[in-house]
Amino acid sequence: MVFGPGLLDFVIAVFLVLVFAEYIKIRSKSKGFSLIAAAGVLFLLAYTFMSSTLTFWGQVSMAVYGQWLFEVIGWVLMLVGALWVAADLSKMGGGK
Repeated sequence: MVFGPGLLDFVIAVFLVLVFAEYIKIRSKSKGFSLIAAAGVLFLLAYTFMSSTLTFWGQVSMAVYGQWLFEVIGWVLMLVGALWVAADLSKMGGGK
């Protein structure tokens, strides 16, 4: 882990995937990359909740719930986006 907790490293890796997909000109051919980008933003938001210290009148930290919520939504978007990209890339390369 370069930046401490693993979530920030994962966010950087997700955004690097998008950069390289744009570089080799496959990002515009698949709408799944938009879902992957949205997942990266949600993971970044989950990381901000993880590093914050929000408390609600001395109770359990609200940051735990925010981190959990945005991580779960991010993972769902990442899964759907990755499957969408895989399906689109298999259609592009296969059958010719």
